[in-house]
Amino acid sequence: MRESFSNHEIVIDGLSLSIEDVVDVSRRRATVSLSNEARRRMERCRAVVDRLVESGTKVYGLTTGFGSKRDVFIDPQEARELQRNLIMSHACGVGAPLDEDQARATMLLRANTLARGVSGVRVEVVDLLLLMLNKGVYPYIPCKGSLGASGDLAPLSHLALVLMGHPAGKLYSKRCESINSRGYRTVEDPHVDLFISSTADVLRGQFGIEPIELMAKEGLALNNGTQMMTAIGSLTLYDSELLVRTAEVTCAAAVEALKGVTDAFSERLHDVRPFDGQRASAANLRTLLEGSDILALPLNMAWFTRARRLVEQALLYAVDSGSSNFDAIRRELQEIVEMMLAIHGDPVDAMRRGADQIPTSVRADLMPRQVQLRAFQIALAPILKRAQAVYREMLSVEHEEQLARSRESIAQVLDALEKAVPKSPRVQDDYSLRCMPQVAGAVRQVLAHVRVNLTTELNSATDNPLIFPPILPDSVDIETYRSLLTVPQCVDAVSSGGNFHGEMVAFLMDYLAVGIAEIGNISERRVAHLTDGHLNNGLPSLLIWRSGLNNGFMIPQYTAASLVSENKVLTHPASVDSIPSCENTEDHVSMGAIAARKARSILINVEHVVAIELLTCFQALCFREPFRPGPAIRAVMQHLRDAGVTPVEVDRPLYPDMDRVVRLLRRGEIVVAAENTVGPLTR
Repeated sequence: MRESFSNHEIVIDGLSLSIEDVVDVSRRRATVSLSNEARRRMERCRAVVDRLVESGTKVYGLTTGFGSKRDVFIDPQEARELQRNLIMSHACGVGAPLDEDQARATMLLRANTLARGVSGVRVEVVDLLLLMLNKGVYPYIPCKGSLGASGDLAPLSHLALVLMGHPAGKLYSKRCESINSRGYRTVEDPHVDLFISSTADVLRGQFGIEPIELMAKEGLALNNGTQMMTAIGSLTLYDSELLVRTAEVTCAAAVEALKGVTDAFSERLHDVRPFDGQRASAANLRTLLEGSDILALPLNMAWFTRARRLVEQALLYAVDSGSSNFDAIRRELQEIVEMMLAIHGDPVDAMRRGADQIPTSVRADLMPRQVQLRAFQIALAPILKRAQAVYREMLSVEHEEQLARSRESIAQVLDALEKAVPKSPRVQDDYSLRCMPQVAGAVRQVLAHVRVNLTTELNSATDNPLIFPPILPDSVDIETYRSLLTVPQCVDAVSSGGNFHGEMVAFLMDYLAVGIAEIGNISERRVAHLTDGHLNNGLPSLLIWRSGLNNGFMIPQYTAASLVSENKVLTHPASVDSIPSCENTEDHVSMGAIAARKARSILINVEHVVAIELLTCFQALCFREPFRPGPAIRAVMQHLRDAGVTPVEVDRPLYPDMDRVVRLLRRGEIVVAAENTVGPLTR
């Protein structure tokens, strides 16, 4: 499990925050402080705001109304009321509160963008945000209500209410603390009823926090920006990167379970289509599949085990017909079972004994794989010969119709034994196995693109207007700086624009959503292959004996199919939509918050799909025993057993195992189990 807490302190400066920093603060509760350089920049920027307000200059958001009221002049004496009204009127979000990690990430990103020093707020505002983070206090921020321009106005206004100590703001009232499904220590599910009013008395008395009175520009700087959508997006990206690596582990398990063909992952094949993501994915699959008995040896143990069970079934069905040959048939069937059990107990020894019977002159002309194939054919030949003889005997006995069911079973035995050691190897697998590097690799590059651009957004100033204070030497103290400012300089320092517009984040989240949905699509197809008795290379139908009486893994595949079908609806891009607002002055918006929430929903669905695939592989690999998968997949399967997952022998509810596996997946334990055996996978 990941560490619940981090001893690492994050120093924010508005310029260098990383995705990992966001995760450390939002989930591992790393402490945060503000750099001295950021303090200096913020103080100078605030000095410009103060000078403008004192002069009575008309500046958007400082001495004017907002949106369509941009030309309405506001008396500087009403500047504080203007900011307070902005926050109170804009706190109109609806829906469930953000999860703790999303709320904390939003607070961190708001502090970091203000730390860049062009928003005009006092240092005290950022200090208060960081104090709340470090004390583990977080506000009720409803997840819905943002158009994505001017940023996440409604949700961020709920955050600002708390900073003001307004009774309409809400703080989480911590009732208990537990490990969440992603392995991080967190409070219980933040239901809206578990939040309490953030009055000044509550802030001071229960949390030791002094609320602030918003001054000129500060309300606008707090609610005007892309921080909620970017916070959700950053956490979703981080989890998606882990999910892709987990999906590669799970695909490797499926290749093992289906006794697939590994040529599709060869280095030379991917070197001639050298996309970084594709090559990384193929390299991981090669590492994960190395050392596999199942893939290295030509005997298909699933077909062989099926043949043995069919002989046992024939023995059970062999009803005494009064024929003098009846006892001989039963004895012959029993001896065939014993011969097959002997090979099942030590198939490698059977292969060695078969290889010893290959003449040296013949062996010299064979490749190692051909020697193994010939050896197993020799080892199984006596069983096949005796089964054929029994089948003929059953046709010749008197009242042979009484042996019809046994004879039908033996006919299937003959077919299964032929498939257990095929005369020629499979050439290639279906796309969901063979094309995994191309699909997962493409998704890796989607995520790489998203990471680069989200990191830029983490460290961007996204409110309006922005203020670029005159540059003076660092040696000039703040009081001297204030005294040197002129009104024309300050007016010139103000730039009104649209950095609050979330189009970039909306595009990134829509792109991420499509990419991660494809991981679910290809995973579900492998689940379908694993459960399909016509496609799964010898595994029993629905991965359970006596399917029909038992339903086995029929419905987990239905669930996976349902989730990927839901994702096909969710992947419709939010960013192609827009709707005018604020009396048509804000006439194009991004829907970035909707895109981020949709991407998050898709991620959660795909986590369940990949967990279903891994659980399905766990069941399927039982039918390949005693051959073992490679060390990496063997370690993963053992980790599932240690977590309480057991094979399904007769029908039982499967959702508890599905829940166990998805928790392991989210905590990164699947990847860690593999990496502890074979070393780090390519990230």
